[in-house]
Amino acid sequence: MSTSTFSAGTLVEIDGHRHVLLRKIDADLWQLEEVRSKRITELAERDLQSAYVQGKLGFCEDDREGSPSVSKPRPPDYPPEQWERAKIRRMYVHAILGLPGTRRAIAAVIQTTWDNLRQPDRPPAASTVLEWRSVYLKAGKDITALIERHAAKGNKKPRYPAEVEQFAKDAIDARYMTLHRGTIQDVVDYAAASVCRENAMRPQKMQLPLPTRRLVKRLIQEIPAFDRYAARHGRIAAVKVFRSVQAHRVTVAPLERVEIDHTLLDLFVIDDRTGLPLGRPWLTVCIDDHTRCVLGVYVGFEPPSYLTVARCLKTALLPKSWLPEKYPSIKCQWLAHGVMRELVVDNGTEFHSISLENACFTLGIEIHYAPRKVAWFKGKVERFIGTANRGVAHGTPGTTFANIFEKDDYDPSKHAIVRQSTLLEIVHKWIVDVYHQKPHRALGVPPALMWTRSIATEDIRLPTDPERLDAILGRSETRMLTHKGIELNGLLYNSPELTALRRRLGDRFEVEVRVDATDIGAIIVLPPDRGPLIRAHALATDYAGGLSEWQHKVIRRYAAREAGRSDLQGWVEAKREIAELIDRELMHRKSKSRKRIARYQGNGSSRPAPPSPPRPDLPSATAVDPGPALASPAHPEAIPAVAPTKDIYPLTEGPVRKYTAILRKHTGPEAEAQE
Repeated sequence: MSTSTFSAGTLVEIDGHRHVLLRKIDADLWQLEEVRSKRITELAERDLQSAYVQGKLGFCEDDREGSPSVSKPRPPDYPPEQWERAKIRRMYVHAILGLPGTRRAIAAVIQTTWDNLRQPDRPPAASTVLEWRSVYLKAGKDITALIERHAAKGNKKPRYPAEVEQFAKDAIDARYMTLHRGTIQDVVDYAAASVCRENAMRPQKMQLPLPTRRLVKRLIQEIPAFDRYAARHGRIAAVKVFRSVQAHRVTVAPLERVEIDHTLLDLFVIDDRTGLPLGRPWLTVCIDDHTRCVLGVYVGFEPPSYLTVARCLKTALLPKSWLPEKYPSIKCQWLAHGVMRELVVDNGTEFHSISLENACFTLGIEIHYAPRKVAWFKGKVERFIGTANRGVAHGTPGTTFANIFEKDDYDPSKHAIVRQSTLLEIVHKWIVDVYHQKPHRALGVPPALMWTRSIATEDIRLPTDPERLDAILGRSETRMLTHKGIELNGLLYNSPELTALRRRLGDRFEVEVRVDATDIGAIIVLPPDRGPLIRAHALATDYAGGLSEWQHKVIRRYAAREAGRSDLQGWVEAKREIAELIDRELMHRKSKSRKRIARYQGNGSSRPAPPSPPRPDLPSATAVDPGPALASPAHPEAIPAVAPTKDIYPLTEGPVRKYTAILRKHTGPEAEAQE
C-alpha cells in the first residue's frame, strides 16, 4: 500500500468527484479544483482529514484525466514464503538506493549484499535489481510491489476461437443448466457435434478445433455458483442453500413472538378399548421464541385445521392447572402460558381464515405469515417438531401386528406403536419433565429456567374473561334470528334470551354466532347491541348434545344415502345405525379406515366431556356460560374446539365422502356415481 499526503497537486476523490489540491490559503484552509468543471471550492484541512477517516475521501494514484476511480485494495493475504522473498528483494533495492543506475556501479553492492544474505541461490542480475527498484519507487515504497506474481504470466490470447467458445456456452445452456442436470460429458458431446456440423460447411483451412472437457469445465466455473444451482435445482432450492443469516429477529422477553405448526407423529396409535391400530396422529405445537418453552400442544386425529389451531392456542393462553390431576406421573410444573404479542404461522389454509384473524385481533395478537417455502422464518418450531418426533417415539418398540391387520403406511422399523391414552401422557411428560428441564443448546440453560428468569407472573397477559374465550376462539358465522330461532347445519337453536332479544331489537335481524365444532349441542350468540353473550341450545338436544360438526355431516350423508331422508328423525336413526356399524365393522377394516373411525369417535388429546342433562334450576341459555361440555374436573384439559372455516371444510358433501370410507360397502356404486 502506497502513501500520499495533503499537499499541492495531490489528486483526491470526494463523493465520486475528482479534485486537485491547488494551494493552501492559510494554516487550515485548502483550495480545491474539481477536475471536470474546474470549479473552485474551499475546505478546512480538518474537514479533509475527517472525510478521509470516514471513507468519503480517497487519494488517486493516477492523476490522468479519465483514470479509474479510487478503489480500496483488499488487505494483503499472500503466503508467508512470498513475503520472505519480497523482504529479500527489498534488501537489494535499499542497498542500491542513491547509486547511479548503471550495472558497473551497483554490481559490487549486489555481490556484497548476496554474501551477507546468501539468498537467493545466486546473486541476482543488475538489470533485475534495477527493475525491482523502479517498481518499488513507483509504488511509493510499497513492499507488495516486490511480491512475485506468477499467475499473471503466460499467454494472454484465447486458446480457442470465439466460435468454439460460443458453441460450448450454448451446449452448457442446453444440457447442463437445466433441471435434467446433464453431465459435463453430455455438454462436451453436444458442443463437439455442433462444431462438427459447422466444420462441414467450412473449407479445410478454416476448420474449428473440437472443444475439450477442460474448456467446458472452465466455462462452467465462470458461471456464478448461485446461477448454476438455480438452473439445475430450481430457484427456491438455490435460495435455501445459499441463504445468508445477516440479521434475524431478536426477542428480548417471553411471549413477544410465538411460532405454531403441525406434524404427523412417527407413532402408530392403538385404541385403548379394542387394541386395534388407529393410525398416526397429528401434533400441533406452539413454542415461545425467547425461552423455547412449549406454550400449547394438541394431539389428535383431526387433520390440520382451524379446529386444531384453536385447541392448541387455548392450552397456550391459559394456565395448565389441570396437569397434576390429569397426569400424576409428571413431576415438574408447566409454567409457560399467556397471551402472545406475535403469532408466526406458515401459509397453510388453516391459518388463512377470518376466524383466526378475529380471535387474534380480539386478544391483541399480531399474525405474521412466513414467506412461501421459507421454513427457516419459523425455524424454532420446525426444529422442535423434529426433536419432539424423535423424543416421543424414542424407545417405544414397533410391532408387526402379527400379520393380522393391514399395515398400510406402517413400517415397524420406523414407527413405534403405543396406546392412545399412553401417548397423551408421554407427550405431556416429555415436554414438561424432559424438554423443559434439559439445557437448551442455544440458550445454555433449560427452557423452564429461562422462563422463570425472564418473566414474572404479573407480566403474563391473560384473557380478561376466560368464559369469553370460548366465543373468541369459536368459528364465526352470521345467521338470521327469527321466531324459529337460528338455523345452523339443519338444526334449530333457540332460548328465552333470544326471544327477549327479538322483543328488544326487532322481529328478525342478523346476528353473529360462534360455533364449537366438537359440540354442536349449543352455540354462542353475540347480540348486536353488545349485550351479554347468549348460549342457545339445539332444540334437538338428545341428538345434537355432544355431537361434533363433522359427525353431524357424516350422519346427514349416511341418512340421505341409506334411507333417503334429511329430517331430524332420519338423522337420529342414522346416528344409531352408524354406532352399530362401527362396532361391527371395526375388526374388518383397514387401519386407514380405523383412523377415520377414531376421528368420528372424537379420539384426541382434547376430547370434550359428554354433555350433561339440562338442570331444571337453570335456564336453557345463560350469558357467557361455558357449560360442562367445555370444561369439567373429569376433563380438565378439555378445550372448546372451534370448527374449521368454510374455505377449509366447504359445506358441499364432496369432502365428507373422504371421511366416510367405512360406510362405502353400504352405498353401492350407483350412489357413488350420483355424487
